[in-house]
Amino acid sequence: MNSDKPNLLDSIVDWIAGLMDGLGFNGKRLRWKWRQKRSNLGKQSLKTEMAWRSAKTRHKMCQECRALVDRSARTCPTCGASLSKVSTPGISRTLTNLLPGVTAVTGLILLVNGFNFLLLMMGHAKAGVDMGLFSGFDGELLARFGAGLSFPYQFPDGKVTGGEWWRLVTPIFMHASMMHFFFNSFLLVQLGPLAQQLYGSRFWVIYLLCGLSGSAASQLTRPTMMVGASGAIMGLIGLLLVHGLRNRSQLGQAMKSLLIRLIVYTIVLSFLFNIDHRAHAGGFLCGALLAYVLPAGERPSESSALIWNVLSFLGVLLVLLSFAMVGGLGNYF
Repeated sequence: MNSDKPNLLDSIVDWIAGLMDGLGFNGKRLRWKWRQKRSNLGKQSLKTEMAWRSAKTRHKMCQECRALVDRSARTCPTCGASLSKVSTPGISRTLTNLLPGVTAVTGLILLVNGFNFLLLMMGHAKAGVDMGLFSGFDGELLARFGAGLSFPYQFPDGKVTGGEWWRLVTPIFMHASMMHFFFNSFLLVQLGPLAQQLYGSRFWVIYLLCGLSGSAASQLTRPTMMVGASGAIMGLIGLLLVHGLRNRSQLGQAMKSLLIRLIVYTIVLSFLFNIDHRAHAGGFLCGALLAYVLPAGERPSESSALIWNVLSFLGVLLVLLSFAMVGGLGNYF
């Protein structure tokens, strides 16, 4: 909306304000409030237009030399700097615009988690049960949607499930309650961009490995049903913690904030949920180990970058295949 050129709404508001003046009311205040509202609408419209243009552009800008390079470039042809931290036009840039401060990979993980949580809520509503902030989903619903399950579980229709390999993957993107989902989403928003800033395109593989380690530590050591991204998130905490301890000059203040969040997170969840300590420990140890073996902040060679890109692609395929296997349990809706 152009904030300078008058339009029909301006004429209507001006007419109403004039009528108010004639009746002894404060028409000037109505005009002032409308101008403020119109100005805000104009700024928001311009912001939306700029975000849309930035998502469609064929180029991105190098953060080091400010040169415009092709959207598919991984290194700047002018100065040679890595472009892994620069959001790519398209889905990546759109997510960054919608969720300021959240990187594309973190945003995609949040979307997948949110979509799965929405499906669980729909299944919960179908059963005619009200959804509270602290109330959780029932075991049958979680089992049907891919919860980690390391013992035989029989559905009311007589079908038996449990112990499938894909149940190591799917629970990483599921949550047992609304509060569980909100807590993990909050921590992912805090930790994901920091980890991706340090490890670039390797972040997705690291996140998935930590989640798988937490899931395996929980399911392969006892009969249990488990869900949650907590193992993957604890892996990010272990990753950043070890990196911060080894590079104190780089992450001094971030380390302090990270430890505070970890303490608050653990204390609060101890009161709210039945914490899966094995999943947390498995994810944390995996992240800590990866921090020792993977150098952070270094520009990978072409061969190394290719390997990580292949691993990232295989990770996406693994997740898609795992949720496709969930569909084999039957259509819940």
